[in-house]
Amino acid sequence: MSIAPFLRPLPSGIACIAAFSLAVSGTPVTAQENAAEVRDRLRVEVTGSHIPRPELESALPLQVITSEDIARSGATSVAGLMSQVSANLLGATDATTLGSFNPGLSSINLRGIGAGDTLVLLNGRRVANYAFDGSAVDVNAIPLAAIERIEILKDGASAIYGTDAVAGVVNFILRKSFAGLEVSGLGSWPEQGGGRQRQASVTAGTGDLVKDGYNLFATVTWQKDDPLQAIDRSFSRTGYLPDAGVIQMPPTTFPSNIFDLPSVRLYNPSFSSGCAPPYSLPVSSARTPGDKCGFDEAAYRMTLPQTERVNIYGRGTLRVAPDHAVYVELAWADTKFTSSVSPTPVAAFTNPGFESTYYPAGGPYYPTAFAEANGITGDLDLVYRTTPLGGRVSRVDTSAGRAVLGADGVVAGWDYDASLTWSRNDQSDSLRNGWVSLSRLQQAMATGLVNPFGESGPEGDALLAGTQVMGETHAARGTTLDFLVKGSRELVALPGGPLVVALGMEARRERLDNAYTSIVTEGDVLGIPIAFQSASGSRNAQALFAEASLPFAAGFEAQAAVRYDHYSDFGSTTNPKFALRWQPDPRLLLRSSWGQGFRAPPIYDLHTPQQSSFLLFYEDPLRCPTTGADTDCIVLPAVNGGNPDLRPETSEQFSAGIVFEPVRGLSIAVDYWNLRKSNLIGGLFPETVLGHPELYGDTNIVRGPVDPLYPTLPGPIENVILTQQNLGTLKTSGIDVDIAWRGPATPAGRFSFSLNGTYIAEWKLQPQGSALGYVSALGRNGTDVPGPIPRWRHHASLGWQYGAWSGTLAQTFQSGYEDVNLFNTVPPPTPRQVSNYEVWDVQGRYTGWKNTTVVLGIKNLLDRDPPFSNQVFFPQVGYDPSYADPRGRTWYLQLAYAFR
Repeated sequence: MSIAPFLRPLPSGIACIAAFSLAVSGTPVTAQENAAEVRDRLRVEVTGSHIPRPELESALPLQVITSEDIARSGATSVAGLMSQVSANLLGATDATTLGSFNPGLSSINLRGIGAGDTLVLLNGRRVANYAFDGSAVDVNAIPLAAIERIEILKDGASAIYGTDAVAGVVNFILRKSFAGLEVSGLGSWPEQGGGRQRQASVTAGTGDLVKDGYNLFATVTWQKDDPLQAIDRSFSRTGYLPDAGVIQMPPTTFPSNIFDLPSVRLYNPSFSSGCAPPYSLPVSSARTPGDKCGFDEAAYRMTLPQTERVNIYGRGTLRVAPDHAVYVELAWADTKFTSSVSPTPVAAFTNPGFESTYYPAGGPYYPTAFAEANGITGDLDLVYRTTPLGGRVSRVDTSAGRAVLGADGVVAGWDYDASLTWSRNDQSDSLRNGWVSLSRLQQAMATGLVNPFGESGPEGDALLAGTQVMGETHAARGTTLDFLVKGSRELVALPGGPLVVALGMEARRERLDNAYTSIVTEGDVLGIPIAFQSASGSRNAQALFAEASLPFAAGFEAQAAVRYDHYSDFGSTTNPKFALRWQPDPRLLLRSSWGQGFRAPPIYDLHTPQQSSFLLFYEDPLRCPTTGADTDCIVLPAVNGGNPDLRPETSEQFSAGIVFEPVRGLSIAVDYWNLRKSNLIGGLFPETVLGHPELYGDTNIVRGPVDPLYPTLPGPIENVILTQQNLGTLKTSGIDVDIAWRGPATPAGRFSFSLNGTYIAEWKLQPQGSALGYVSALGRNGTDVPGPIPRWRHHASLGWQYGAWSGTLAQTFQSGYEDVNLFNTVPPPTPRQVSNYEVWDVQGRYTGWKNTTVVLGIKNLLDRDPPFSNQVFFPQVGYDPSYADPRGRTWYLQLAYAFR
């Protein structure tokens, strides 16, 4: 892939930067001292700025997680570690992506406004997004063992980094050098079984940058997580919870129910004998009356998938001159994500095109006596489940590759860094068992040899097995090529210190390819709700950016930044940012910032083909009351898919905070933040469009010509437009609290304490456009919000160290919320509350043996079960996997040895 074509739009900008550089290059450099070594020793570039600085606390709210913090956390993955960050809300995990369109994705979601609004960097550079829809970065592709520190900027930064940095930036900074050999192994065992984890890592390196002028090292990590089945935990093993008012028992079951259209009732020949417990149980419902059975899907489901990961990271650095170095980074990650859900449901209301599946009259398994007793004649309309085939098993294979070639150093007083980064993310989705082709099943059932009410003979079993769809159904690839060059230097002296500027440019090419096999694009696989279409797209982006640090007085500094981005698919955008930092006393710092940002429309949303579908049980509000026709009252045509005319989402953010040290060793930071995001990208609900024809009749409803039979009515609906659109606005605000204390040495050892907490004051959005007003997700869950936003969330840690011994006691807490109250509740729903959730962890560490570290810990020390929830957004039943961990009390042991 050539980078030249997407550099061309910036020749004038590059010329300006070059001219400016030449104009100031006469400023002398402090003599006879290695400028690169001085820079590395005294100043460091922190996330949120391109200007290296010596200050620990900047004008921006920055949380730093060190390698020591990671070791004390007990986390076995990056996603697990980031769950301890209070500002990370509704981030995707292995548990929450079960059964989703992004299986295996683990993402970060600062402020809960969307994973795509948090920019994830690796050593300050972008990585390719997860390829299935290009929405976010899979952070579990980052090797935890190679992380030196994580910098979390909890403030918008589009003026520095461009797109996606709306809610903030998470920069994973890996080791830059290592010499020697380290090996480690970890195992964890939940007391109640299932969900066991094993991990091993090796890091080896050679060379010293100062003595030898080079360093080479590599880290290899392997991890395997066993699945956790829903039946392994009391709170998730069944969807039949009448005492809690919840019965999640769909009528698609085995032995099959029969739908009788004349009476609009469901019947089951096995109802009188109790159905077929434990999976099929008698149920009643006013929605579909009758003597029917319901299927307990929870008994077949996983709550945690089976995963296996291999991560490799290597870096080589060569100091080619006292002030110049070149470096190469190579990374590769491979993940296998295996999940299982319940057997395939088969019914007109679940089948593509709403086609019924019939068992023929006269078939050998036809329940003649039962049919006659209930007045049923002819072929039987089945409401069935392919239980004899077992659960639906699928596997997602993900590989992520990355290569960086760069150089840094000092030229004419400029600290520079130039790099070319290539990164790619590949996914393939394969069906392994239990997934069924509708057309094959209908043909097999029409023979009469497949028994939908019990055991079939060998011939029927073979026919049913032949209906399965096996092999790869979907492959996706996301590729990013990024050229970045930036430089900073001191220009003139100001009363508070030198004025420092940073200038740079970036050129990037992004491509996303999604390919589905024909059986998926034709909509023939049961359990896949729509006929997905293959899509591909690419774009070029170029940017110029500038930043300045202006210390107007001792302890008072202003920062200004601006960035211009041009995209080949939607045009240009310019985003500024300003910040102030005032330190009137060594123990007190005041800071504030304001900025604008944007998120470019995802390539997937721009280029996904538009496709036709049908809306079942929806009414045309202008025609149905008069005509009563099925085409106006039951089934309406619709179109879904992407939209090439999408505009970027835009944002504006403000923050103000204070950092003070009331006593030595204690630091307290309190930051207020306020964020507004506009032009939200999403799709309108059918209820919204059809319920408000006065608002959406002209833009989202396409009608045919007036029907002569009803000349006073508008024409029949030809399409309800439900494609991706720019809709409304999101507003959120709150307060972050960070406390760090390190006590003095005492006879009992040295103690420390830390807390990062987030209080949300407001979180509301207009999910269906500005005309319909705001809905709040603060302290509530529902179908109109992306998930529950807890009012308060924190992670607190108490540490102790005495010689070679150390220990940590940690608590993660989040406040409860109003639960989802949907039609699956019995009796009619009343507001209920999901209780607060807190988990205590404890860890002990011993380093008294030479070069050896032994760690023993317990996660969820008190064995707290997740609080009950009747949510239906995830396959898990009885709890909310975005809110709580189902493993229970878990022991872990880690051993590490360093060869020196």
